[in-house]
Amino acid sequence: MPSEEIEQLQERMRQQYSDTADIMLRSMRAWSELLTASTDMAFDVVLKNWDYSRSLRGSAEQAIADAISLQKRMNHEMLQAWEGYSSEVKEIIERNTT
Repeated sequence: MPSEEIEQLQERMRQQYSDTADIMLRSMRAWSELLTASTDMAFDVVLKNWDYSRSLRGSAEQAIADAISLQKRMNHEMLQAWEGYSSEVKEIIERNTT
């Protein structure tokens, strides 16, 4: 094989190696960017879910506190109504017995 052919063959091999290395580097960069984007997205989803859960928990706690407060007020009002009713009944009984 003449030396010129060997040099051409070596040059083609170098070019193929260089092209393959470029493709590999671009592929590695793309995978790295994809991994970074996926990780960022996963953390964003986790944070949004955390905020939503915290907000939902706060709303549920407020609803329970409101329900307890309402129940307390209704019990107080019912007790006052019952006391009024029983005092009226007592007055009626006392009038009829005298």
